[in-house]
Amino acid sequence: MTPKIILTLKTLMLNQVATVEGIVRWEIYHRLQDLEIPCKCSSGSPLTVDISSPNHLIQFWKISQRVNASRTELVQILENNWRLVD
Repeated sequence: MTPKIILTLKTLMLNQVATVEGIVRWEIYHRLQDLEIPCKCSSGSPLTVDISSPNHLIQFWKISQRVNASRTELVQILENNWRLVD
């Protein structure tokens, strides 16, 4: 079982560098790269993320939440979003 990343918007702040350790860092790293959010990750080192804008802050937080969510939680989020569209 992978350790959960505990992040809240209160603990994240602008103009800081956030770090993530463990195996989930690679999944987060690749998603951040897709979004062109500045980050670094190498073997044996934690992921570091440069949170320099409100957009980066929210996207990093949401990605972290998704990585931590169980399948049941993800299904509930998806179902709620479908209800909003209808």
